[in-house]
Amino acid sequence: MSLAIRFWTLVVNVLCIPMHIIKAVGLYEGYKRVFPFCLQRISVTYNKKMHERKSELFRSLSEFIKPGGKLTILEIGCGTGTNFEFYPPGSKVICTDPNPHFQKYLDKSMKQNDHLNYDRFVVSSGEDMASVGDESVDVVVCTLVLCTVRDIPQTLREVHRILRPGGAFFFLEHVVADPSTWSYFFQHVLQPAWYYFGDGCEATRETWKYLEAVGFSELKLRHIEAPLIFIIKSHIVGYAGTSKVFQGKMQSCLMKFCRLVCLAMSTPLYLLHFIGLRGMYKRVFPFLAYNITFSYNDKIHKLKRDLFRNLGRFANADGTLRLLEIGCGSGANFRYYPFGCTVICTDPNPHMEPYLRMSMEANKHLTYDEILVLSGEDMREVQDESVDVVVCTLVLCSVNNVGKVLQEARRILRNGGALYFLEHVVSDPSTWTYFCQYVFEPLWYLIGDGCLVTRATWKDLEAAGFAELHLKHIEAPEVSLMIRPHIMGYSVK
Repeated sequence: MSLAIRFWTLVVNVLCIPMHIIKAVGLYEGYKRVFPFCLQRISVTYNKKMHERKSELFRSLSEFIKPGGKLTILEIGCGTGTNFEFYPPGSKVICTDPNPHFQKYLDKSMKQNDHLNYDRFVVSSGEDMASVGDESVDVVVCTLVLCTVRDIPQTLREVHRILRPGGAFFFLEHVVADPSTWSYFFQHVLQPAWYYFGDGCEATRETWKYLEAVGFSELKLRHIEAPLIFIIKSHIVGYAGTSKVFQGKMQSCLMKFCRLVCLAMSTPLYLLHFIGLRGMYKRVFPFLAYNITFSYNDKIHKLKRDLFRNLGRFANADGTLRLLEIGCGSGANFRYYPFGCTVICTDPNPHMEPYLRMSMEANKHLTYDEILVLSGEDMREVQDESVDVVVCTLVLCSVNNVGKVLQEARRILRNGGALYFLEHVVSDPSTWTYFCQYVFEPLWYLIGDGCLVTRATWKDLEAAGFAELHLKHIEAPEVSLMIRPHIMGYSVK
């Protein structure tokens, strides 16, 4: 698909040569006068189709009103004012847009929405809102704008600057689609033409990554499929919050104090660890893991079945499939692998082998190659590009270096092969789950044989350099609160 995308994108770029020339000689600015008219017509249709989503998004705006005051909203790239109808009565609205020709349509929306108080219209880009004071607004709104700004991180830094502590940034943005879909194909192929039609709109941006990296204290983000044309069907929606200074400090101090108490209570276990008696626990841990795995597999059965359902697509032309599992433990995944698959087992704990043999005996539909006692960071015994699939479930939480493990997985995978993963991860910082994860991690680390529950493993997967990444966040059903947030999916080399 990659070659096809490049070829057809080149074709569309050639067809757009007249537009490239018009932009180069400065005549494209004339379209900026026409664009507000086009957008005003399109926005009516968009609002009808997205009315339910917008109503749901902006329903919580009133939560950010200061005690005894009114809500001050600044909208970046307000365009024709299509969001005004969703704002709470009495809100003070500051409008910004880099295109001054929107003023006419904006005035019309203001008259239609007289339940609001309009402060001013500022002609400025999202990257430079110098005329707006620091910490001066309660809420910043941004819908279908981050696709057109030149510098998303700078825009988000400006948002952070003008929001008061405890304020929020509300967003609704179209983003790049899943790489395995036709939407992704057409987004890339038609991007050169779409850029000019949409006045600088980029349909292939991974905007959620910038929101995750900018440093908001709280991020509520969902991926949705909007009832729109394929090129902008994939959306993200949600809001990001800035800390209330006093509350944030109090919460942070409480968490650190509780973690310190937990660490103090775990001191005897750490002493045993440091004097070398941890090796004894490594003999006991496989027995515990083997029994816990039965309960975990029962609760997570449907998710594992869905995850491994398409393993066969990575088989060779002759139907063979070589699969290597990192940290295979007691072989809890064997039942989900396709018939005739050749499995290579690796685990750093040699005491897992008796339980592994039991699983092998129970799953005779597979062919077992060898059992290697090694860590995921160093699989030098496995040749480059020698396996079709690598599987990693509940392992990246306990390795010493996640990035190194993913590099090794890429090395041993053939081109076109895939890494399948199912991992528990850190929870949203605003939840009690996160509080418990942070506080009890010192004890959990010892009980779980090096397991860390506060890792944001999805960031390592995003940075690992795979050609495709299919990842989703889930809440695992009925499992311990400490490991309820999960990520699952696969990456293709």
